[in-house]
Amino acid sequence: MSLEIAGLSLIALNVLCTWLAFQSQARFEQWLLRIDDIRNGAYYRLLSSGFIHVDWMHLVFNMFSLYIFAGIVENLLGLGPFLIVYFGSLLGGNLLAWAYHRENSEYRAVGASGAVSGIIFAAIVLFPDMQLSLIFLPIPFPAWIYGLGFVAYSIYGIGRQNDNIGHEAHLGGALSGLLITLLLKPSVIESNPMTIIYLVVPSLVFLFIFFFRPKLLTWNYGDGRQNWDVEDHFQETKFQKELELNRILEKVKRSGAESLSPEERQFLEDNY
Repeated sequence: MSLEIAGLSLIALNVLCTWLAFQSQARFEQWLLRIDDIRNGAYYRLLSSGFIHVDWMHLVFNMFSLYIFAGIVENLLGLGPFLIVYFGSLLGGNLLAWAYHRENSEYRAVGASGAVSGIIFAAIVLFPDMQLSLIFLPIPFPAWIYGLGFVAYSIYGIGRQNDNIGHEAHLGGALSGLLITLLLKPSVIESNPMTIIYLVVPSLVFLFIFFFRPKLLTWNYGDGRQNWDVEDHFQETKFQKELELNRILEKVKRSGAESLSPEERQFLEDNY
């Protein structure tokens, strides 16, 4: 079977939670990862934020990636170990993001990317010679090359911080998935030693720099969006909603509620 029960269940749970979050802005805000709330003891957000997404495209991309890799990992490791890798990677990704942005009270994040990255790296460790290809580069290449490129790009993205991608969560999830897989199935170290070296050595160097020489990771430049730390467009989406809400409320104040169009009334019902 290409996809076992745990993978299917996680996909269904992500779809359900994301749909529920889309039905209520308050619920979305309650489940996302936010530094101040974590600092105040809302640790459940380290998990809940991993089951909601910015939009349907964000969800589809993560769930498609999970669909591709979940089956082979679950089939080889088993149900329990697979879940340990998934949730351990989710927590590892969010904890690394929290550690990196702990002084930024505006930081927010959502998405299953950390968990999915962990499953992908578990698959790479288990099957390093597996052939992968990218949508924009449909040429097969060994999985370990993808893993090495992923680590390098994530470190670069963490330092640059000029996009809306949660590189810290991606890398933290990937490293967690790799290390948990090695602990659960240490025999892969003997069968795939070079793959482990290629992925673990640069990762350990990064973690050393992250915790002991963090200034080496701050080469920010670009378009000035260094503080946009949420995966994809959450901040922008929220900002646009607030602008529209203010416009509608001003219209009500100026011309009365009867002046609203059906679309504006629906917007108020959904967001106010």
